[in-house]
Amino acid sequence: MNKEDALISLHKLNYVYLATNKCVIDDWEKIVQLGGLTYPQAKLLIILKEGGQATMSQIAERGLWHMSTVTELVNRMDKEDLLRKQIDQIDKRVVKVDITEKGIEVLNHTKRLYFKNSDIFKGLLAMDKKDLDAAFDVFASICRNTKGVVGPCGLTTALETAENPKCNCLEVLNSLDWSEE
Repeated sequence: MNKEDALISLHKLNYVYLATNKCVIDDWEKIVQLGGLTYPQAKLLIILKEGGQATMSQIAERGLWHMSTVTELVNRMDKEDLLRKQIDQIDKRVVKVDITEKGIEVLNHTKRLYFKNSDIFKGLLAMDKKDLDAAFDVFASICRNTKGVVGPCGLTTALETAENPKCNCLEVLNSLDWSEE
């Protein structure tokens, strides 16, 4: 490929990424509101459900948030009994956070709403799996070719993890009654 084609490809890749990311986030934000959550609240519940108990700094790192954002979010959600804060008995400066049963119920309800109401999910159902797999392979190849120069491509590992999710999404999906469709 020549330099001009590479430049145009870079622009296209950036716009495809940004547009796809915006579609997915807008779709998820719309659904979590139906479940009575905000996007950050749903994201925090997912972090705790999938990763288990975490310190405030671990939450900030995983959520890509500033500590003040985490503190405010955790305090609000603790009052709503969606999560539980505990002061570490060894180091009193450390606060550990865990999801509550109510938080799990709210998150599972939100996931059910997502599968039933998501435009993205419905759109993917209408697509050919081979086409999607080919698209993922292309993105992984781009990542390997560009990141391989400076280190391993995180997308390859992420795609492997995505194909074997640790969340309970498949369980929630399979529990839905699709007969009314």
